[in-house]
Amino acid sequence: MATLRERVTAPAHLEVPFPVGGLTFRPATMADLPEVHGVALESAAVDEPHAHPSTEDFVHRLSTEGLDPERDTVVGIDADGHVHAYAIVIPVPTRDTAARVLLGGAVRPTHRGQGIGRRVLAWQTARARQHLAGLDLDLPGAIDLTAPAGSVTLALAARAGLHPVRTWVDMQVDLDGDDRAAEREPLPTLSDGLVLRPATQDDIEPMRAAKNDAFRDHWGSQPMVEADWRGYLTSDKSRLDLSRVVVDERGDVLAFTVVESDPGAFAARGRSFGYIHWVGVVRRARGRGLAPLVVRATLDAVRGAGLSAASLEVDAENPSGAVALYERLGFIAGTAAITTSMAL
Repeated sequence: MATLRERVTAPAHLEVPFPVGGLTFRPATMADLPEVHGVALESAAVDEPHAHPSTEDFVHRLSTEGLDPERDTVVGIDADGHVHAYAIVIPVPTRDTAARVLLGGAVRPTHRGQGIGRRVLAWQTARARQHLAGLDLDLPGAIDLTAPAGSVTLALAARAGLHPVRTWVDMQVDLDGDDRAAEREPLPTLSDGLVLRPATQDDIEPMRAAKNDAFRDHWGSQPMVEADWRGYLTSDKSRLDLSRVVVDERGDVLAFTVVESDPGAFAARGRSFGYIHWVGVVRRARGRGLAPLVVRATLDAVRGAGLSAASLEVDAENPSGAVALYERLGFIAGTAAITTSMAL
């Protein structure tokens, strides 16, 4: 296979999108964050009502290693300088098995239907091609865009040549008034020197090593770099106290969960909840029942914190049978998101 530089065509120079729908475009700055957040919230209310994007989500994306806000973001502003559309192009910083570029953005619902989304997406795909065309790597390349099932964004993606490749299912378990809690069997005692306990700050880097190993055979996953991982686990909504790890006698993390809880998102879901962002078991420890163990312990912790539900998002084709596991633990499937992709 030829390298990405040899086989991917990309514009040598790329300007921001031409004006359309009464909007002009420029790179985004941190000063735009409140209005960008407003666009995201209004869009989610239409496309994904149970979701509530946080400002932290955008800070994480803008701080992704290798992302250049001046070249990888745009906002669409009206004559008064107010933001009504935004877009971001995120080159995944690690490329072990593939080079991926992720696209994100939204157009305020009141400004849709004027060609803004099409123009912005064309700019995004061109910028993503520039990223891939700059790599002397003999690897598959892909441009990915994920959006709620049935949303206008997916229709735009299809017109731009991105095809559905993966479905992600939102699942939730009700923890409020669970009469079975007192009757539930206690967690089994771990043998072979293993310990199940809450995660701590000292576990952050060992958890990253475990995550990178556990997800190595998951679709689209590439290893996470230290700065990006630490940013997630030290954010304001991170709940290490509710996250759980199973460690061996050497202190290596064999299984883990990462929990977040954002009170600002409770109203959208209609209840307080903890979001289980990651669940993982390293490959050498699979088949020992650690996944249900660590998830059950996490649910007990979330319940004990007074939160009434736990939610997570799972790959519908997860090779480890995660969907069936979560169903056995009481999770119920809800809405879905679709990843569309352009292979290069």
